[in-house]
Amino acid sequence: MKQKTSKFHPFILPLLAAVIFICLAAINLRTSIWFDEAYSAYLIRGDYGQIWNMTAIDVHPPFYYFCLKTWSLIFGTSDFALRFMSVFFAGIGIIFAYQVMKRWFGKRNAGFATIFLAISPFLIRYGQEMRMYGLVFAIIMGATWALDVALKDKKKWAWGVYAVLVALGMWTHYFTAMAWLAHLVYIAFYMWKHGLQKSVFWTYPLAVLLFAPWLPLAYKQFTNVQGGFWIPEVSANSATSVFTQGLLGRDPEEVTGWMLPLFIAVIPLVIAMIIKAWASFSKKEKENTWFMVFLVFLPPLFLILMSLPPLKSTFVTRYVTYSIALLLPLCAVFLARARNLKNYALTLVSLVLMLYCATLGIIRADTRTTESDTVDIISTVKEASETKETIFINADEMNYYDAFFYETTENPIKGTHIDYKWGSLEPIRQYGQNNADDIMKEIKDLDSFWYVTYDNEESLVFSGFEPAKSLENSSYRAYRFVRL
Repeated sequence: MKQKTSKFHPFILPLLAAVIFICLAAINLRTSIWFDEAYSAYLIRGDYGQIWNMTAIDVHPPFYYFCLKTWSLIFGTSDFALRFMSVFFAGIGIIFAYQVMKRWFGKRNAGFATIFLAISPFLIRYGQEMRMYGLVFAIIMGATWALDVALKDKKKWAWGVYAVLVALGMWTHYFTAMAWLAHLVYIAFYMWKHGLQKSVFWTYPLAVLLFAPWLPLAYKQFTNVQGGFWIPEVSANSATSVFTQGLLGRDPEEVTGWMLPLFIAVIPLVIAMIIKAWASFSKKEKENTWFMVFLVFLPPLFLILMSLPPLKSTFVTRYVTYSIALLLPLCAVFLARARNLKNYALTLVSLVLMLYCATLGIIRADTRTTESDTVDIISTVKEASETKETIFINADEMNYYDAFFYETTENPIKGTHIDYKWGSLEPIRQYGQNNADDIMKEIKDLDSFWYVTYDNEESLVFSGFEPAKSLENSSYRAYRFVRL
């Protein structure tokens, strides 16, 4: 007698996968934040109009920051709360990914692949960030589901939903455009086989129209990204990093020692799984597999091609988190079919190696520590403070936001000698909350304060004050001054 499939099955599996991901990602939400995250937290101190204006002179569009601002009003501004928004949306993305893969490969194979998505080390790593990558993942998975419904079920409402999500993706991160290009390739591939659908001709103009209010600023911002000092030149490692990051959560140069033969061993196994599985796929499954392959590999490929001379590099793996995170579940799709074909030896060895690779990546993601002498000295100074004392800090511009994030009512932090050389530093000047351009004016009513600097300034003098204590770490020295 044929067993009945539980009617709760479509809900239990994606929710279980999302919970697994959230638990793994949430372990590490209290580590030191870094510049980009601290910028996100600082930017949302302003109102929505200020956020619009400040993002206009930075490199990313404003939708993520609007969401983070709203989230902070509900859940607070702690590092855990602000990071958890990304984790939450990435979990939503996993649920959408299951719905997509269920349409493509059936419930059982989709459930298997979605569990691997939940333990994807790259998604866990960047799903923890107080940045837009988790939200982008949710938008692209939702858009992929809507596109699949629109194409195969020929639903006009799904084309409309898809247009809205394409625009929303562009309002969140410009490099969602790589996913939309991959979608376009698949649309052309699908319509070549199944005939033209006229709805496509109004879908993309609608998306452009919805994005139009930001278009005048988008070109300038994208130019700023191309000139970004944080973006390395593309190299032979750029393509390899898609695989090492997707499977091991590491850059190619970090895959050394015993990890190198492990990584090399996975490659022929994956090829063997593809060969075994491909022949057994139906025509429809092959089309669906191509959709997933396009979504995994075309965005990083497009980004690499856009980074070749004479163009300036824009290739950063985290910009295509939504693609690299799908590499492990793509392998799981072939693994699931190899299992169904009763290739038990191949299945078992592949499963063990894939789980081992993922575990190594998860450990790396969940034990990461952002090296931050800035946070260390601020914490040390706060512990050593005897009363409510302001901390003045003279740091590199990359470290001011980190310091400001850890200020308290008892220990407000003011930045001195800030060179506003990047648009991302403008919120400090415009908000006027933490800048101390005239330190003598700031200290005139204080009885004591701390001054933190890179330099060993033994002769540092503030009229009317004398040094009472000093602290240091490998980068900073902190001096406590008291009024004479």
